Amino acid sequence: MMRVDKRQRGFTLVELMVAMAIGLVMTAVIITVFSQASRTGTVTQAGNEIQEQARVALEMLQRDMRQAGYIGCNSNRLANSGALVNVINIPTSYSDNLDQFLMGYEGTGASFTPAAPAAVTGASPAASPISDAITVRVTVGEPVSLSGTMGNGTSPIPVFSTAGFVVGTRAVVGDCGQSSAFVVTGLTGGLQHDGAANAIADFGRAYGPDAMVVPFTAISYYVAPSGFSGERSLWRRVGTAAISEEIAEGVEDFQVTYGQDTDADNFADIFTQADAVADWNQVVSLRASLLLRSKANAAQTTQDYNFNGVTNVAPPDRRLRRPFNVTIQLRNRTI
Repeated sequence: MMRVDKRQRGFTLVELMVAMAIGLVMTAVIITVFSQASRTGTVTQAGNEIQEQARVALEMLQRDMRQAGYIGCNSNRLANSGALVNVINIPTSYSDNLDQFLMGYEGTGASFTPAAPAAVTGASPAASPISDAITVRVTVGEPVSLSGTMGNGTSPIPVFSTAGFVVGTRAVVGDCGQSSAFVVTGLTGGLQHDGAANAIADFGRAYGPDAMVVPFTAISYYVAPSGFSGERSLWRRVGTAAISEEIAEGVEDFQVTYGQDTDADNFADIFTQADAVADWNQVVSLRASLLLRSKANAAQTTQDYNFNGVTNVAPPDRRLRRPFNVTIQLRNRTI
């Protein structure tokens, strides 16, 4: 009878079953750990994308809002010195109304209140009234000093360089006594301001070396469908550009309230929606709220959120949502 060496004997059925059970348990643990790490990575990536989109949107929004209303050293109109003299053909038009430094539009879902101009509702893409919209008139570029004194109120504005100015540029020239908004009609001998683009060529006074001149434009922020996906995005229209700039993707909502100085102490006393602002010249600050969401479902369960004074909002999906809020002081109105 042949004897079997124990070292050559295989595993028993019981041993194989135990080994398989241990292997299955280890496999399940590895899959669970990997799945959890993958879900965590998905949530982390979605959160990082939201943070980056919000950072860009808030930086641009704050930069433009803080510049609103600049017309020279008397931008705040507190010294009771000369006001703005707008000689442009239609000084109250969307592009030219520098005196209306800021205007907000409350989105009601069906329309804007007060009614938004065609430059907003007819933008490409058009603003959606599911969220608010806002327009500011801001200077662009660095102010340029005058190289001398104008011969009279109709003379070209003498500057050291006309770089940054072309025919059709909207600009404001001003010192601490007065500011004048105009359209550049020529660059010979300085910045000319005659022709059909301006209702009158006379500023009513001659500006000198203590004045500065700088281009200005209208900028509007609003929410509309993304140009790259089905998401909503925050858009920025500069002047009457044919196509607006897509600033941030995944912006589900954009809400703005306006701080009004009702007792002339340069501080906001009340914050209201755009449709409740009685006098836009009293607005000295604003609060902007953005609600951003991830592009796809990232969480295991629905995530309630708080936004614009409403708490524990239950979303219809498992996307991540994050609110971002900022209060912006309109420095040209209070300093």
